[in-house]
Amino acid sequence: MKRDLNKLAAEKYDLVVIGAGIYGVATAWDATSRGLKVARIDKGDFGNATSANSLKTIHGGLRYLQNLDLKRMRESIYERRVLMHIAPNLVYPIPVIMPTYSNKLKSRPALAAALLANDIVSFDRNKLSDQHKFMPRGHTMSKKKLREEIPGYDKYNLNGGALWYDCQCYNTERLLLSFVISAAEKGADIANYVKATDLIIKEQRVTGVKVQDTLTGDDFEIQSKIVVNDSGPWVDDILASLNGKAAEKEFNLSTAMNLVVNRNIMGKYAGGISGPYKHIFEDGSVYKDFRMLFFASWRGKTIIGTNHRPYNGTQDEYKVTEREIQDFLADVNIAHPGANIKREEVTYWYGGFLPMTGTNPKTGEVQLVRHYKFLDHSVKDKIDGLISVVGVKYTTARDVAKKTIDLVARKLNKDTPKSKTDITRLYGGEIDQFEEFMNNNINVKPYDLDESVMRHLSYNYGSALGDILQYGEQDKNWVQKLTGAEEVLRAEVLHGVKDEMAQKLSDIILRRTDLGSAGNPGEPTLKEVAQIMGKELGWNEAKIKQEIEDVKQIYIPA
Repeated sequence: MKRDLNKLAAEKYDLVVIGAGIYGVATAWDATSRGLKVARIDKGDFGNATSANSLKTIHGGLRYLQNLDLKRMRESIYERRVLMHIAPNLVYPIPVIMPTYSNKLKSRPALAAALLANDIVSFDRNKLSDQHKFMPRGHTMSKKKLREEIPGYDKYNLNGGALWYDCQCYNTERLLLSFVISAAEKGADIANYVKATDLIIKEQRVTGVKVQDTLTGDDFEIQSKIVVNDSGPWVDDILASLNGKAAEKEFNLSTAMNLVVNRNIMGKYAGGISGPYKHIFEDGSVYKDFRMLFFASWRGKTIIGTNHRPYNGTQDEYKVTEREIQDFLADVNIAHPGANIKREEVTYWYGGFLPMTGTNPKTGEVQLVRHYKFLDHSVKDKIDGLISVVGVKYTTARDVAKKTIDLVARKLNKDTPKSKTDITRLYGGEIDQFEEFMNNNINVKPYDLDESVMRHLSYNYGSALGDILQYGEQDKNWVQKLTGAEEVLRAEVLHGVKDEMAQKLSDIILRRTDLGSAGNPGEPTLKEVAQIMGKELGWNEAKIKQEIEDVKQIYIPA
């Protein structure tokens, strides 16, 4: 996968996709897989913004039962199964536990009814042949059993618990990148750090995009028959000059923050625990209530979220603040006093945006947009050749991408084949039985790599792990661990630069590898990675120092 900007400028495409979040990369993959000529750009790196903020959970939509939204629940259940099939190395079932209380809506009988309904609605959840993707029925448990499963948890009105199964993603950054690589291997022309600065409009039709290489400042144009604006929180920036007037906002910004705690609090479970909510209005009045906090056990750590707030600033200036971390942590410790999480145990935090309809005037709570939105601008603005998409959920991005390309094909009057992205394995996903695949890799022990490294490679690269191990044939030093790293090999850095378009140190630390996904990997690791990248990309010592400093700043809150 090469970053070829000359080709982007020279070709004429059926489709240009603006945005490399999960919606943008899934759209480019679906379009390419159906034979369309596709370019895909983003002003930053792949998945470096909103899609980077995640609880690592692939939801089946149990919460939609509250509103009897069975259609959306079925969509989520289906897409959860699809992701387990097309990315079997990255997506797997996880048990989810929730305490029950004497409150009627949160009681054991109420949750038992919800779990039964969930089992019925998800009747086809176990159609995959991989036995390790099996998702058992949900059930309730006693107060004693709940306390055993969540050590240290107790509430005065606790009367038991509920258990069901959902899915978790081992590495959401690698999942997103699997869509990117799959599209590139199928023929899509892809580039990161290419910013869309304006639309090219001729005779009330969008015919391409004016862009800038943000690494060099060079400007050029990309010609296309259709442009899909999949730029997430920046969707309105792309539309700002449409028709020469201020457009109606399509993405009202709210922030979403999740904390990473350097300790496993929930054992083998994810869990929903009732926590406090407080809002202070401008007149000084206070509203207090409860909200659901989600604790997700993830690779020996715990991700806790989500804290939602309205946001009035610009997207690029947003950064999680120390005050926000401390305030949310205080609420978490009230929700689960037995966890007793210290500030120094919070090693990282994910911050991003979600679209909201506004805030509840009575409670001050952020009201999130519930459904994705298509905007065909030939209808809305009388300008053809432009489609904007506002997504709301990571799990269903592939389905929305399919529907987007269905619309694109109709607008192009092309008889494209039906989408098969629900059954086509992604890059690294050619695995039928993942546990057997991983155990075989561990037993083979190429280059005498230990079990933890082989597990790491099996999860992150799946059937494509040979792309990493091949570097050992050139020089066995490449299949040695990086300084200060427990699992990541030097070859992963080299591969990230040569074949996965890493342009900055942060690309490797946060998105090509998982070195920094739970906290700062440390000075020795940063230096070695920067030295490897610098040799490949021609960085001088000043550039290397600046790249290291830029990464360090990521781990310092505002």
